[in-house]
Amino acid sequence: MADDPVELRTASVLWHCTGETVEPYDRCPRCGDFHDVRADRNGRFDFMCGRDRAVEVTQVTSSVAEQNRRSWEPYLKERVVPELGLGWHVVFESTAKATYGGRKGGARFKDALTVISPALAELERRGVDRFGPGTACIEQPFHEEACPYGILGSAGVAFGCSVRSETGTGFISAGLLTGYDQMPAFNPAHWAKEAEKNRRRGKPPPPSPVPEPPQMGPVLWSFGPGFIALLEERRAEDERKCAESMRAQVPGGFTDAELAEQARREVSERIACARSLTWRTALPAKPPPIADADGGTELVKLLEVEFGLHEDLALKLSAASDRPRREVFFWLTWMRSSAWHRLADPGMLPQRPPNVPAGITGLWVGCLLDQTHVLHWDHDTGWTRHPLPNPLPIPQFPGCP
Repeated sequence: MADDPVELRTASVLWHCTGETVEPYDRCPRCGDFHDVRADRNGRFDFMCGRDRAVEVTQVTSSVAEQNRRSWEPYLKERVVPELGLGWHVVFESTAKATYGGRKGGARFKDALTVISPALAELERRGVDRFGPGTACIEQPFHEEACPYGILGSAGVAFGCSVRSETGTGFISAGLLTGYDQMPAFNPAHWAKEAEKNRRRGKPPPPSPVPEPPQMGPVLWSFGPGFIALLEERRAEDERKCAESMRAQVPGGFTDAELAEQARREVSERIACARSLTWRTALPAKPPPIADADGGTELVKLLEVEFGLHEDLALKLSAASDRPRREVFFWLTWMRSSAWHRLADPGMLPQRPPNVPAGITGLWVGCLLDQTHVLHWDHDTGWTRHPLPNPLPIPQFPGCP
C-alpha cells in the first residue's frame, strides 16, 4: 500500500471524508477469492470503507498520450550530432511521431532527431538561431523540398533555439509539448494491432473499449392495417370454407351449429395472430461509435467515457454485492486536469448526474494536481464538495504492517 501514493491518498481521503475505517480489499492471486485484508504480493486493489461501502480506484488519463510519451522516451535525451556546429533545443508537438519507417534496425527506420538534423544544419548555414510559431520563410505556404521550416513543421517541431556547444560538437536536446487537450482517450488502431498480435500467438484479444453491437433477434412479418381489414372482409367466406373442410374430414361428427362455432373460433384466432405479429427493430450493421474524450471534454462526460472504456470497474465492484454502497474513485491525471480546473477555479459543481453502469451507486472524483478538495456523487445527495486538509491524515489499515 505504501508503495502506491495514489492508493494511499485515496485511503486518506476516504478516511477523512467518511470517518469510517478503510481496509484494502482485492482478489487474492493465490486462491482467487476476496479477502478483507490485503494478501502478500497482492495486486491492485479495492477498498472497503466502513460496513457498507466498497470503492474501486482508477486514474483518468489518455492511453494515446501515455503511449506517445513512452515512444519518445529514448529521444528526449541530449544527442550528439556531428553535422551540427551548435546545440539545438527543440520541442515537438504532443502528436508528433518519434519514429518513421517501421521497426528499429530496419533499412527504412529513422527517428525524429535524424529527420530534423539536416533542417537544423540549414538554419545554422542561414544564421538563424531560433524559430517558433509564426516563423516562416518566403516560400510559405508552399515550402520547397529542402526548406528547413517545412521539414521541421512536417516533423511536428513547435519551436527551438540554438546555443553554443561547450564541447565544440553540435547536439540536439528534444522535449515534448504534451497538449492534453489534443489527446483522445483511446486509439482504436492500437487496440486492433494488439488484437491481431494476440490472434497470431493464439491468445484471446485484449478487452475492447468498442461495445459489441447487440445481436438482432428473429424478424417477424408484420401484417399492416390493410391486410387485417381484408381478413375481416373475408371472415364470413373463410368461416364457410373452414366449416366445409371439417364436415368433409369428419362426416356426421358435428352438427351444423357446432361446425359453425368451431369455424368461427378458428378464423378469429388466425386474425388475432395476424394482429399480434410486428416487426422487430432492425439493428444497424455498423458497431456503435466509440465514445471518446480529450482534455476539453466536460467532466461528467469524461467519466462516462471512462466507464465505457473500462468495463472492469463495475465488474470488480460486483464482487462486493453484500455492500449496498459500491463506488468508483476517479483520479484525474494532469492529462485530464483541464476538465477539473474548469470547475475548480469558479468553485462550481457538475451540472448533471452521470450515467453509471448497473450496480454502481456513487462516484468520487479528485485531481492529482489539486489537493484542496474532492467531489462526490450519489443518487440521494447529488454532487457535493469535500474540502481536504493539508497534509491529509494517514490511516492505519487493520491487518497491515
